[in-house]
Amino acid sequence: MGTEVKAELLTELNPAACEAFIKTLPNKSIQSHAVVAGYQMYCPYRLIIDKSECVYESMERQPIGRINIDLDFQYLSINYGEVTEAVPALAIAQIVQNDIGKLRDLGERVWNNLLFSSDYILVEFEYLGGEKNE
Repeated sequence: MGTEVKAELLTELNPAACEAFIKTLPNKSIQSHAVVAGYQMYCPYRLIIDKSECVYESMERQPIGRINIDLDFQYLSINYGEVTEAVPALAIAQIVQNDIGKLRDLGERVWNNLLFSSDYILVEFEYLGGEKNE
């Protein structure tokens, strides 16, 4: 879809999850959209870590632009508006404020693709900052 948004890792909230996520980068997946939970895009994403070290937030209370990883169902989600699902969410990143407008536009296009098209949407994740501890 030609849109790039940037996010900052939540290393103080979930350091082990963020470190494990960085090790998976770069990565590609197929983007989709939640149907009943609200304004949320998601994609399959494999990440195996010890859950006991993780801090969870209530998804319905998260800020717009929050990126979560679900360790049980193995998907990564990006909230681009209100989410009505009151479930625990493992937050790993936050879209930077300057890109929230682009994120909302992208979410709407992903939603329309889900409803009106059969095109696959490729999403790419890259690490742009600092040293990767491999």
